[in-house]
Amino acid sequence: MRTPNVPYHAITGTFLDEITHDIPSQNWGAVEWAREFDTFVEAGIDTVIIIRSGYAERLSCPSTTIAARRPVLPVYVDLVRLFLDLAAERGIKLYFGLYDSGYHWYRNDWTVEVDINREYLREMHATYGDSPAFQGWYLPHETSDSGLRIIDINTSLAKEIRAISDLPILVSPYFHSRADFAHDTRTVPRTPEEHVRAWKEIFEHYSGLVDYCAFQDGTADLLALEEITAATAAEAAKHGITLWSNLETFDRDMPIKFPPTDWRKLAHKLDVVQPYVEKVITFEFSHFLSPNSMWPSAHALYDRYREHVAAKTAERGD
Repeated sequence: MRTPNVPYHAITGTFLDEITHDIPSQNWGAVEWAREFDTFVEAGIDTVIIIRSGYAERLSCPSTTIAARRPVLPVYVDLVRLFLDLAAERGIKLYFGLYDSGYHWYRNDWTVEVDINREYLREMHATYGDSPAFQGWYLPHETSDSGLRIIDINTSLAKEIRAISDLPILVSPYFHSRADFAHDTRTVPRTPEEHVRAWKEIFEHYSGLVDYCAFQDGTADLLALEEITAATAAEAAKHGITLWSNLETFDRDMPIKFPPTDWRKLAHKLDVVQPYVEKVITFEFSHFLSPNSMWPSAHALYDRYREHVAAKTAERGD
């Protein structure tokens, strides 16, 4: 375990899910987002990650690349520009998430997924790359193993990014250690040993291309989270990849999809990953942890979270 003089890792990064793929829209405009970015500063958030700048027909910014490939809905507000400007004003780093078709790669048509993103990322870099807040890239195609040609997709996109940018690249896959993935026929949970065996191959291919990997912690059994995180960190380090934690502040165990999590789950997940990760980010502060959230229980979760971090910090003498 970490020694007491090592600072306690609070949550210092959050995804921004402006596409609202599977969570409800808060219908915020520029004023509400400015208030939220001020809250990020108050909460110690120094990094924001656009989880995907486009999904299927929905875009968070204008793109001639995507519009030429498929019908898209109107873009009424350029949220990428808004987020970059708000981040730059507050000294917050922004990682830019690429486009997820929600279609091609699920059909193993991975080359089309890559071709779309190859042109798209160059368009986005030309449009937004000069912002001082643009400090990294996020590859949004999520899997628990090497299925759906994820190695081919992510290594191809990472190489394309490396050709035009030297900024760090982040991925956030999920653990396949809970048998609750209705969309996945492979419902048998995997042991930490099975997980590491699968990710050894992936990390070997990601080495030198992907800088940071933040597994979604809500997809692990709570009682096995520390063991599987420790094993993953050790394997990632062998390949020069730094492990972060994606602490899910929503609850997967409720019959609705998705409320803010119980504060005791948050505290447990935050505590057990401390020795093994460099940074803790979350999906997703604005909906599930923010005092500005549409969910009243998120306001209380924020209070309990701040109390827990303060107690742990005092305990370590930080």
